[in-house]
Amino acid sequence: MEQVIKKAYSVFDALKTALQKKLTFAIYRLPGEEDVSLVVQKDHHLQQVDNLTGIPAKGGFLIAPFDKDNGQKTYLIRPDFVVRNSLDKDTFNSIEALSPSGLNGMEHIPPAETSHDEYINLLNDTIGAIQGGEYDKVVLSHVKIHPGEYFPELKKIFHILCATYPNAFVYLFRIQGHCWVGATPEPLLCSRDNELYTVSLAGTRPYSAENADIANWNKKERMEQEYVTRYVEDVLKRHNIQQYRKSGPYTKRAGRLLHLRTDFTIPMEEVGKKIPSLIESLHPTSAVCGMPMKKSLQFIKSKEKHHREYYAGYLGPVGIDKELRLFVNLRCMKVLEGQLALYVGGGITADSVAEDEWEETEIKADTLLSILHQIQ
Repeated sequence: MEQVIKKAYSVFDALKTALQKKLTFAIYRLPGEEDVSLVVQKDHHLQQVDNLTGIPAKGGFLIAPFDKDNGQKTYLIRPDFVVRNSLDKDTFNSIEALSPSGLNGMEHIPPAETSHDEYINLLNDTIGAIQGGEYDKVVLSHVKIHPGEYFPELKKIFHILCATYPNAFVYLFRIQGHCWVGATPEPLLCSRDNELYTVSLAGTRPYSAENADIANWNKKERMEQEYVTRYVEDVLKRHNIQQYRKSGPYTKRAGRLLHLRTDFTIPMEEVGKKIPSLIESLHPTSAVCGMPMKKSLQFIKSKEKHHREYYAGYLGPVGIDKELRLFVNLRCMKVLEGQLALYVGGGITADSVAEDEWEETEIKADTLLSILHQIQ
């Protein structure tokens, strides 16, 4: 009897189909790993998540905005197909047979770009408000528009991001015409064995041997990171979580950049059923918002020209393989027809210097632009 051999397809073969048909999907690579996973939904009706306790047991890929009160919703991509590295012919054919989406991104208006002078003026106003005692820290962001048709290059961009940022969470997702890609260095809340971990991450310098020594970082950078650490500790305290390990601060490399980071490790039994509440309380941390949080959030919404949408929100797989892996959406781009919108930002304190803060955002933008230069 002749044996029938079913051809194995790569996860990137399935990604090509998902991109061509504009399917509802997310592809990702976890930090420090080589495996690439693809989550594909059979239809385009997204499950809106109003409360994280309502996530079904089988989980999915969660995508949450920076500000849920500003019109953007939290969605879960159902794991109708979960592919890791390769898939058989039957699964590949099933994905190929899915109906394409009619949404192509044309209906999305590009976010407003902020000029150098506009950002400098906003920075000076913000520094003045902080020095006047209104805030401890405010995180300001702006958008850079980069022209070019990048939909056909998304598979290559994902590959390059994986190679360039081995210790980042690299992702690409498409929902309702939204298409985002990025490589973020910042976990929000993740599970590992019988523990949960989160981090406080803030402060940015170009990678060098000198900058790798934390003793060379200045007061402003240390305080920026310390504010985030205090915020995380306050959230844990409010949840009556006392048994946790704290390690840091130390310097952590992210591609061409270095950040200051402190790790928090929490026994799973210490958290129990508090995980949804813990996630809601951690977001947005002062690494992407400021302190006091609510007051800083209102300031950001009143001053920034653009709506952050999913920038500085959080995303990642939940429940897949019974694990939780959520990351803050930094170092990211929204893919639009004929252009990309790059989102960058930085933490502002009383010791900030406006021009230095602009330069920090330019360095962050260059980490993304360097990826694009590799495909031109």
